[in-house]
Amino acid sequence: MKKHATWFASAVAATISLSAGNLAQAQTTVLSDFQNFNLNATYANWDQTGSQIISGGTGYTPTITSGSTPGSFEVNAEGYGSGAYDFATPINASGANEFQFTFTINSLAGTGPFWMNVGLDISDGTHQVHLMAANTAGGYLNYGNFSPGTYTLYGSLADGLGGAPLDTSTITAFNLELDPAGYGSGSPYDITYTSLELVTVPEPSTFALVGMGMAGFLTFRRRKK
Repeated sequence: MKKHATWFASAVAATISLSAGNLAQAQTTVLSDFQNFNLNATYANWDQTGSQIISGGTGYTPTITSGSTPGSFEVNAEGYGSGAYDFATPINASGANEFQFTFTINSLAGTGPFWMNVGLDISDGTHQVHLMAANTAGGYLNYGNFSPGTYTLYGSLADGLGGAPLDTSTITAFNLELDPAGYGSGSPYDITYTSLELVTVPEPSTFALVGMGMAGFLTFRRRKK
């Protein structure tokens, strides 16, 4: 009986070890670290020409700076603006189920926080997916209150507007946007983008399996003693 218990405990321990190893091997695909980064197209008030259009532009000329170090892509603009980046070769991030997006709002005129939307869309070759961050991430990739500071936002790869989820095997492009909303169109903002990643986050059932294994292992250790 002792030998059987010892064998079973060893098997459980091996299962725990393998499960922990799988958790440690969770994949992260970096879509951009924003080093030497340039948008393929700019729109609305991120576009130097569009920003001057009397009927729709603010008249404030944007400044977009591409730095030589990671996390150094900076946009200084006023009013709603966006920009698209296309991958030269599609990215395969199969298995990813969450995005993680980090940026720093360097400056805003006046006292905050301000109601704004720092938006992100990702395309998979067939459609564009509108992403929204979890409320627990310290902010929103929808509309929320923002002050100067660094934010790391994350959320699922489901479409925030109810469309089809992202096909992570073929990532072809992404789109950055900023809608100052309650901050208004008459005050400039300055934002630096740091990183955009797709991450494989283990499902809760995986953690439950590991927890059960650990409980069983501890029970057999107590019996052995």
